[in-house]
Amino acid sequence: MNVSIVSRGEIKLVGIKVVGRRSELSHRVPFAWTELVKRLDSIPHRVEPDVFYGCFPESEHLRASADGVHTYQVCTEVSGFGPTPEGLHTLVLPARTYATARVQGTAEAIDATYIGLARWLEEQGRRTHAQAHGFERYDQRRQKVTPPYERFDYDLFKPLAD
Repeated sequence: MNVSIVSRGEIKLVGIKVVGRRSELSHRVPFAWTELVKRLDSIPHRVEPDVFYGCFPESEHLRASADGVHTYQVCTEVSGFGPTPEGLHTLVLPARTYATARVQGTAEAIDATYIGLARWLEEQGRRTHAQAHGFERYDQRRQKVTPPYERFDYDLFKPLAD
């Protein structure tokens, strides 16, 4: 697995928050992506029209429960916050350093990448920052965020502790 350490500046996001058990998110998140894409014209100050973010509190990934309640936000990046359309939420990811790896392949590649990145961090003696957000960065030129999903090709970013 190819892992890189990257620094990212602050990222301002607007999107839809989805909360549920991990087993429920696999059904709810695609609906949220579809809804967000329908509403893009109502979101002012969008930055990159082909790039989207799926954000999650790292603390929820560190808990032991396999099917506990999780939060996932489907988002688009903005340069500044204007009026937020009803039903959408804002999120600011502060400047931070991340470990990143590419998820590429069938659905099995998702868990394999998450597990592989966790192993890599452990081997390197690094930890993720439990109070920060991790995210998946989708470039629609590589993979659409709306279903159906046959193959995956996106980047996973895990926030590093100092």
